[in-house]
Amino acid sequence: MTLKAGPSLMVPQDIEQPAMELDEASLNKIKSLADQGHTKSQFGLGQHLLSMGDHVGARRLFERAGEMGEMQALYQLAVMFYDGVGMLPQMRRGVELLKEVSQSQDPAYIYLVPHAQYNLGMAAFMGYGMPQDDEIAQHYWLLAGKEGDPDGSVAAQSQLGMYYTRRDTKDVKKAFYWHYFAADNGSLESKGALGVMYYEGVGTIKDKELAFKNLCEASERGSLFAQGNLVKYYYEGRLFTRAAHCAWSIAQVVDIEEACEKSNTLLEYTKRGVALGCFYYARCLQLGKGVGKNEEDALKYYKKAFTMCSTTASELNQKMKNDEL
Repeated sequence: MTLKAGPSLMVPQDIEQPAMELDEASLNKIKSLADQGHTKSQFGLGQHLLSMGDHVGARRLFERAGEMGEMQALYQLAVMFYDGVGMLPQMRRGVELLKEVSQSQDPAYIYLVPHAQYNLGMAAFMGYGMPQDDEIAQHYWLLAGKEGDPDGSVAAQSQLGMYYTRRDTKDVKKAFYWHYFAADNGSLESKGALGVMYYEGVGTIKDKELAFKNLCEASERGSLFAQGNLVKYYYEGRLFTRAAHCAWSIAQVVDIEEACEKSNTLLEYTKRGVALGCFYYARCLQLGKGVGKNEEDALKYYKKAFTMCSTTASELNQKMKNDEL
């Protein structure tokens, strides 16, 4: 499994959101308070300006508020520097600001700490703004994950589940542990992974009932990875009509990136799920299982499976050659 990667920082959903529409009186009031040094108003006005596209003005306000200890402002400033919002990216500066947020002891901002730690872990893992170091990445994610506590970073918990399935850092029991808590805390990615782990008996005992439950729940929430594995569940259970029906639906997906955006899931996981759907649908068409036999269409969907994820399609192709599919 591949870890979520990319230069963009994750912004916590519970950070104060900008007021998209302020009447003149409200805007004048918040400006007056900001001019008087009220840090919350500086941050709020900065958020408003950011939403309006005034990056320079927002940055100035975040810097003023941050100098006075407003951690939300420092977090947003870290995002601006790291992601290059209204400026060229300055990832090292973004990392420095994240470290400052991660060390905050202020109870009002304690909720930001796990999010900052998660992003520092990603920066270390990818080598953005600091030297690449798996151990430092793991360190930050473990801090952010807070042993599976709901108040920890769910993204870090899920990331640890993926981290411990990598070849170089493999520990399937730890992977199961972190996916279990991440899924319980709302991670769609981990919910699908948990279903697969129960089905295959990876890091836990095989339990088809729990596998089906988790795959269904993740599928209903839009995970194509879970839907693809649910097709596998149906096919191997010889429920060919259900398998063909679900596989057909997955195989019709055209815009993969849009599907990822809608479900907030990883591109690689989504491609794997679509590849599973395409390959199993092709097999159903080839053999006439659960759907009318059509070898021409079968070839089309086999090709699409390889286009989506050659690794997944190759594994299934080998099973087919071994007469295991």
